[in-house]
Amino acid sequence: MKRLIYMIIIALPLFNACTKDNFVYSGTSDGRHEGKNMLEYMETDSYDWDSTLLMIRHAGAETVQLFEGKDAAHPEITFFGITNHSIRRYMLENGIERVTDLDPAWCRSILLQHVVDGKLYRRDIPEGAPGTYGTVGEGGMTLTTLAGTEIWAYTMVEEQSGIVENAARHIFINFTKVNLQVAVASGDIEPDNCIVHALEYGFTLGEEE
Repeated sequence: MKRLIYMIIIALPLFNACTKDNFVYSGTSDGRHEGKNMLEYMETDSYDWDSTLLMIRHAGAETVQLFEGKDAAHPEITFFGITNHSIRRYMLENGIERVTDLDPAWCRSILLQHVVDGKLYRRDIPEGAPGTYGTVGEGGMTLTTLAGTEIWAYTMVEEQSGIVENAARHIFINFTKVNLQVAVASGDIEPDNCIVHALEYGFTLGEEE
């Protein structure tokens, strides 16, 4: 029995080392969701996306079409996803009871600040390093959102004993307008029309303005 317990204790770190994105609160990548557009994918995960769905629909028909992959000008997009937790924290801090109490035009503006054209996979984002206090630093890439604002995105590889092969590759973005750095909690989620990189739970809606 003592030998069995010892073997289990030794094995646990090996299992933990296999996960990719569990360095922040919201877990690991969900992967491919074939046959679903972004909204249909979100409907399968109420814990993370209930309020986000409400916000998208509240923002109007054009926004819904964009997220459904029915916008001819933007058939494929990447969404740096605002989860329920970010939206609810904003509402709590501002005394707002319901998502539908938010201004629809403001909802669309905020959502578009998190959307870029085309599918941007983790592998497409170059490695980089932040500047002092999380400012824009070296490497990475600059993206223009559908709202016309800039995001600086970069990845950092988490080496294991100096080995980078199959190591976790974490994604970070910086809303350059306000110099706000945010980590991606779960990346490369892929419904048919998009890539979703879900932002960490600690991010609060509106901080990017």
